[in-house]
Amino acid sequence: MQKSDDPDFIHKEHPKRFARDDFWSQIKRTVNGQPVSEHDIQLIVGQIERHIHFSATSHLLDIGCGNGALAARLFQRIAKYTGVDFSPYLLEIAREYFRPNENVAYIESDARAFVTNHTATQTIDKVMLYGCMSYFSRDDFRAMSGALVARFHNVDTVFLGNVPDISSAADFFAARQIASYELGNPHTPIGVWWAQQELVSLGTQLGFSARCVKMPPEFYGHRYRFDVIWSKRHEASQ
Repeated sequence: MQKSDDPDFIHKEHPKRFARDDFWSQIKRTVNGQPVSEHDIQLIVGQIERHIHFSATSHLLDIGCGNGALAARLFQRIAKYTGVDFSPYLLEIAREYFRPNENVAYIESDARAFVTNHTATQTIDKVMLYGCMSYFSRDDFRAMSGALVARFHNVDTVFLGNVPDISSAADFFAARQIASYELGNPHTPIGVWWAQQELVSLGTQLGFSARCVKMPPEFYGHRYRFDVIWSKRHEASQ
């Protein structure tokens, strides 16, 4: 049994505290310990669909897919889905509740190892990391992104969702009366906080058109988080 001071505890053991169908609590999609509203989930799905531009032939790679509850909202928009996560328990939930057909696959793997070693790369054209990239160190995320571009040649869009915004970190912790905190440690409950320009610059270096967007003001994480789109196709200004 892992202990709570194990850096992987929050991802592998914490989800087991909840009922098997308490999907949002399992993946910490919560506010003050309570699952977020259906309205918030719909806002997330709308944001993803608006910026990834799925087609009927899209093959989505979901890195850090968790239990598949969020991705399942997208299955009708795409041809194939591959979810990758290193939590056996969350993947067990995903396969039980969110695998409607053979075009949906879940793979247990460290994300960095998957990107480096996976061989069936040609059909994947869309990539999503939602609510998980803060649990990679900066160096690991940069290395993984470079490997993704080098090996997955047909990827035209990468969506990085719910990224902690370092410019808002001081306000976030002050509102919770927390005086001591870390912003660059992937093993803390929130993980690594990023500057928007860091991820725009990284995307540009990798050959994408890159930009950051915010969720609507009513979204629970609007003040402290942002989304990033790396795209190799023209997007009309919005």
